[in-house]
Amino acid sequence: MKYRVLLLIVALMISGCGWQLRDSQIVASSVGTIYLSSNNINAVLTKELKRALTTYGVPSGATKAESNYIVVIVDFRENSRIASINSSGRVAEYQLNEDVDFYITDAEDNQILSLSTASVERVYEFREKDILASSNEEQRIRAEMRSELVRQILNRLRVLPALTDF
Repeated sequence: MKYRVLLLIVALMISGCGWQLRDSQIVASSVGTIYLSSNNINAVLTKELKRALTTYGVPSGATKAESNYIVVIVDFRENSRIASINSSGRVAEYQLNEDVDFYITDAEDNQILSLSTASVERVYEFREKDILASSNEEQRIRAEMRSELVRQILNRLRVLPALTDF
């Protein structure tokens, strides 16, 4: 009985303070169609970006002419460097970096968002005695990094005016 009363009080306090779940929609579907332009259109990042747009209900245009906005991916860089070494002078950790340069234009080639860079950095522990596990961990971290890059690009798409604003 005390548990139910306590639960009711907590529920009333949360609803009374204005707290609510965030809207999971990052990009409004009212922006129209978005065309992705890249030197390597089959790149994993471009595919993930298309998939994310589809998930949010934003159609991808087949051509620039039939799209409302164009996201131009100028450059994608990924690199790794030694972050730390152990007492034997061997690699203990690697630092992974991924950066993507992009800008957004409308159908008339007016720049909506100037050249921007989305970047992610992660460090992972390298186990010399278990190279396969370390390699798998690096691949998993890189996949997470690409997902974060996609989220950063989608967050920048919020500046796009809805088609009803014209």
